[in-house]
Amino acid sequence: MKSQQKNKPLYIQIREYIKNQIDIGALKPEDQIPTETDLTNQFQVSRITIKTALRHLVDEGLIYRVAGKGSFVSSPKLQPTRQEGVLDYQVNKIGFLMPAIGDVLSIQLLRGIEEVCRDEGIILMVQSVLTQSEERAAIRQMIEAGANGLIIFPVDGEAYSDEILRLKSEQFPFVLVDRYLPGIKTNAVYSDNYDGGQIGTDYLAKLGHQHIGILSFTKSKTSSSEDRFRGYLDAAQKNKLKLETNYWLTQFDDISYQDEDSMKEMIEEWLQKEQEITAVFTFSPQTAIYLAMMAGKLGKRIPEDLAILCFDHPQIRNLDNDYFSWIEQNFELIGTEAVKLLLKTIRDPSTLEQIVIPVSLHERQTTQIFTRSQR
Repeated sequence: MKSQQKNKPLYIQIREYIKNQIDIGALKPEDQIPTETDLTNQFQVSRITIKTALRHLVDEGLIYRVAGKGSFVSSPKLQPTRQEGVLDYQVNKIGFLMPAIGDVLSIQLLRGIEEVCRDEGIILMVQSVLTQSEERAAIRQMIEAGANGLIIFPVDGEAYSDEILRLKSEQFPFVLVDRYLPGIKTNAVYSDNYDGGQIGTDYLAKLGHQHIGILSFTKSKTSSSEDRFRGYLDAAQKNKLKLETNYWLTQFDDISYQDEDSMKEMIEEWLQKEQEITAVFTFSPQTAIYLAMMAGKLGKRIPEDLAILCFDHPQIRNLDNDYFSWIEQNFELIGTEAVKLLLKTIRDPSTLEQIVIPVSLHERQTTQIFTRSQR
């Protein structure tokens, strides 16, 4: 029994402790329960964990709160009957932390999340975060605002977010989207980035490209970019491609990462230096655009002199069709699956799943069969 209790999230253990005190009569109707400070000291957990436990007790009708005074045990007639051990409180509010709201992929992700929330009658709180400090603050704010669980699109950083790690240690329900934390088991929904790296590299190799460059636009190592690169490496070895570290432009300092002109300058210098490269696989749509601009500046024809394949749609079209060949991630499906997994986690805290969503290749105008005579 103790091992089962240990596996439960801390806020549920605290909720059950207080409920038991009510059931055995240690806490009687209209008694004030211990303050948040007292409970924090008693259980040696954060105030957020205590607030979460108390909020669930309020949702269940076991206690009520009086502003400025504290929390009190409800009278018996207000306490609903419930089956022992079943968490039957209403999941009525979840939070979603996302990158810039104007980003097309974020909008697709939000659409999927919103659809399930609407069907389930759940209030969705959304906040855009750009830095890990904003992410930390938003997590705390959403929990304070009564979120039963969180969906988090992690912000790029030099290390794991300490606030996300704390959610994990305190067993607060959350699901990561787009990426996972390598070496740390968490609920997550993300694209099959490894397969995408393989699909893209196999495709370029079959077109006749032997010298393929990699362009990655991330400030730090993330599971998504790392998995794409692993897929590229395995496919390159399988296709007997020439592997040169000079073909990989994957490291950017803080200044270059934040400055568009610096990024373009680095890409231009790279293209000038690595003349053997005939195709570039970029890991983001924005770098594909920068790459095409710099290739044009250097007089390179696309796709005759330089083929470009990218992850995600750069949203550039001409009158006939999309311009860039690209690997599609189904962000709307990621969103719907993330909400379903979060609801499952809230209702069954032992849930630990990673759902991988397939990707697909779309061939457009920036790639074609390559022959040396074209250059």
